[in-house]
Amino acid sequence: MAQAQTLQSRLRQFVAGVVPSGNDPGMAERLLTSFHETERTGLMLACAVRAVIVVALILVFAVTGSFVGDGWAFLLLMPFGIAAIGLAQFEAMRRWPTFSWLKFAFIAVDCAYLAWLLIMRHSFANDLPPVTLAVKEGALLFFVAFLVHGAFSYSPRFILWTGACITVAWGAVVAAAALQPGTFVTLSGGGDVWREYGDPDYLPVIKVVYDYVILAFLTLGLAVAVWRSRRLVLAAAASERARANLARHFSPKVVDELSAREHPFGQTRRQAVAVLFADIRGFTTRCETMPPEEAIAFLRAFHARMEDVIFKHGGTLDKILGDGLLAVFGVPDHGNGDAGDALACGYAMLESVQRWNVERVAHGQFEVQIGVGLHYGHVMLGDVGSERLMTFTVVGDTVNIASRLQSLSKELGARLVASDALVRAVQDEMRAESALIEKLTFVGPQQLRGREHETVIYALESADARRAVA
Repeated sequence: MAQAQTLQSRLRQFVAGVVPSGNDPGMAERLLTSFHETERTGLMLACAVRAVIVVALILVFAVTGSFVGDGWAFLLLMPFGIAAIGLAQFEAMRRWPTFSWLKFAFIAVDCAYLAWLLIMRHSFANDLPPVTLAVKEGALLFFVAFLVHGAFSYSPRFILWTGACITVAWGAVVAAAALQPGTFVTLSGGGDVWREYGDPDYLPVIKVVYDYVILAFLTLGLAVAVWRSRRLVLAAAASERARANLARHFSPKVVDELSAREHPFGQTRRQAVAVLFADIRGFTTRCETMPPEEAIAFLRAFHARMEDVIFKHGGTLDKILGDGLLAVFGVPDHGNGDAGDALACGYAMLESVQRWNVERVAHGQFEVQIGVGLHYGHVMLGDVGSERLMTFTVVGDTVNIASRLQSLSKELGARLVASDALVRAVQDEMRAESALIEKLTFVGPQQLRGREHETVIYALESADARRAVA
């Protein structure tokens, strides 16, 4: 339990270095759970692959005539026994997916079974060579196959445990060979070395040392490779998660730029931006008679269209507010045309809804009408919320005024209402009277709900606005 908590703590620290703070506090736990599931399915796949290897091994034995003599029982028992252990592990991990210790137990059983077969093979056949010959002929390679089995997981600890099990099991095989009657060893290099090596009872100590050195290198090398792969996958998963969070607010082009930064948004700061509020007229009343599924499908289609328009004009989709939305221009970085982009986006949203209405009317559906409010000013920009739920947003009086202007558009009968501050910002950006502003008509000072001073506004569809004011 302590080891699992330590791993989880390290994973949290690693993810925190990849994902901006507060983006998703539960990501580390989900990634850890995903890794456990990946390890489990990977090992189950390795167990299933054993069956294929057994068939191939038996075919090789049959083609090469290895089943001649008493050795056939041993040659069948070795692959079938290992396959049986693998199938038992497959079923156990399928039935009890949360028992992470199963893989450690089964690899120990694998190594013990193979060592027992190599030591006791004379019990199955008298014509098999002694254990010393198995040591010299590279029977260690059968154990190394278990390291390949372990590579199907993303667990360096499991690789190290497998190496330790192989070390003990191979040590038992070497000890059994050394204790066989007639076995002899030489530590010096004198004498007829090649004649001695060809003797079935000769156990070369230097060969055993080489075997252990190679086993150590393979185990450590594979553990490091798996550890590195684990970190790379974690980094990729965390990066994609962070990118997905950014993609909820920004256009793909901006996401590419932000995802390359270590801190995409920087510190909480005060910044001049253009704020756009849009809302569907009369949707609350209409929603009372619509089936829930139809209402949700309608809102999804509406927000998808508006999102495309906002992103095309370089805006940020700050949040979706039921049948409305809030977009910001000039976030996260201030631009030279934020106000103009916001006003152009407002026009484009109205045009997009008009084109959509042509399709809707053709299919016998109701027309959609929206109101847009625009304001320009300073906001506080940064992450807000709690540790459990945090989001990047803008707050301040500028946001409140834009919301009030959107509400005022309905009272004025206008499709779009912009503040004098936004119009002046557009003029400053363009350094001249812009065609964007020419579409607007000056309405004058208006009292916004909840505000002490009047706000000078401009409106689209000025005839309706004049009638409302009169």
